[in-house]
Amino acid sequence: MRLGAFSFGMTGFFVVMDTMILPTLVLDVAPEGAKNTLLGVLGFSGLLVAALIQPIVGSYSDRTRSPLGRRVPYMLWGVFFVCLGLAGLSFTLTFFSLLIIWIFIQANASIGYGPYLALIRDLVPLNRIGVASSLKILADASGAVALVALSGFLISRYTGPESIMWLRITLAALGGTLLLTAAISATTVVTRERASGMLRQGLRSLSHSTSGLHPQLPWFLISRFMLSAAIFIFPTYGLFFLRDVVLVTNPAQTLGNAVIAIGGALALSVYPAGWLSDRIGRKPVVLAGAAGAAIGSVGIFWADNAVQAIAIASVIGACLGVVFSANWALANELATPGREGQHIAIVNLATIGGAASAKTLGPVVDLFNSLVAPGTGYAALLFGCAVLFVLGGLLLLPLKSGPVSRPEEENTLLHPGSLTGGEGDNSAPAP
Repeated sequence: MRLGAFSFGMTGFFVVMDTMILPTLVLDVAPEGAKNTLLGVLGFSGLLVAALIQPIVGSYSDRTRSPLGRRVPYMLWGVFFVCLGLAGLSFTLTFFSLLIIWIFIQANASIGYGPYLALIRDLVPLNRIGVASSLKILADASGAVALVALSGFLISRYTGPESIMWLRITLAALGGTLLLTAAISATTVVTRERASGMLRQGLRSLSHSTSGLHPQLPWFLISRFMLSAAIFIFPTYGLFFLRDVVLVTNPAQTLGNAVIAIGGALALSVYPAGWLSDRIGRKPVVLAGAAGAAIGSVGIFWADNAVQAIAIASVIGACLGVVFSANWALANELATPGREGQHIAIVNLATIGGAASAKTLGPVVDLFNSLVAPGTGYAALLFGCAVLFVLGGLLLLPLKSGPVSRPEEENTLLHPGSLTGGEGDNSAPAP
C-alpha cells in the first residue's frame, strides 16, 4: 500500500482534472456551442505530449544509476513541476494559456508517473502480480474517490473569477496530496532497495536487457487501446451528459457523486479480481468485466434522474475494477526483465492513445446534437463505448500470455510474505 501511495495521488489528480477542473475552466473561456470541441482539444493535446515523452523516459529509467535508484528521481522531478503547473492554473486564463499550462502539467506528470509504474514488475514476484496489481488499482480507486469528494466540495463553490479563491484552494489540495504521496512511495522504494543491497548492486552492474519485448505485445496493446478509449469516454464528457441529457440541477456535484460510486464499487471488486486472475488466468477475468461494463454503458443512457445514473455508474465501476485489475496484471506479466520501464511506457502509449481518441470525439457529440437531435451525440458515445469494451475483451483471446522470465526472477525485493503484511527474509526465493 505504501508503494501504491503515489498512484493514489496521481490517479486522483487526473480524475479530478479530467472530470471537474478542466471542464469548469473550459466553461470560463469557451463559447457554449464549442465547449465539447475545445475540451477535446485540450485533453488530446496533453495526452499527445505524454505519449511522446513516456517511452523515452521509461527507457532512460531502465538504465538510470543513481543513489535513489532507477525510478525515484523521475518521480520527484515530475511531482515538483506538476505542482508548479497547478500554480499557473490559479490565475485568470485564456484558452491558449490554459492549453499551454495543461501540456506542461501532462509532460511532467508523464516523467514522474511513467517510470513509477514499472515498480510492480521491479519488486513483486510473478506469482503475486495479480494481487499486487489489485492493490495498485485499489490505490487508484481510493485516490479518485477521496480527491473527487474533496475537490467536488471545493470546486462547486467556484462560480467564476470573482470566487477564484475556491479554485486556488482546490488546486492547492491536489498539489499537497501529490507531494505527500510521492514522498511516501519514494521513501518506501529507497528504503527497501537499500535494505536489500539493490541500490549498490544497481550502481555497479545492473545492465539493460538485450532481450526484445514480448512477441505478442501488439495484440495486448490493441486490446488495451480499445478498453482505455471506452473507459475514458464518460469521465471526459460525463459532466455535459448529466447536464444536457439527465438534466440534473448541479452536474458537477452529481458527477462527483457518480465518480465516488464508481470508485467505491471498483474498490470492492479489484482485490477479488486480482486474486482470481492469479489462479485462473487474466483473460477470463478481463472478458467478464468488459461484458458487464458494456451492458452498463448502454443502460446509463436511459437514466431519468441523478439517482438512477449514480446507481448504474456503480455497476459500471464494479466491472471496471475487474477489467483494471486483471488487465494491469497481464501488462506486468508480459514485461521483459531489464526493460520494465520501456515496456510499461509502451503499454501506457495504448492507454494514452485510447484516452486521447476518446477526447477527439467532442466534435462528433456537438455535430450530432446540432444536426440530428439534442442528446443523440451522447447516445452515440455510450453505444460506441459498449462496442469498444466488447472488442477490447475479445482481442485478448488469441494472446498466449506468459512472462519472459530469467533465472534470478525469484529474488525480488517484495516476496509473498511482504505483500501479506510480514517482512520475511528478502534473501529467500519466492515459492
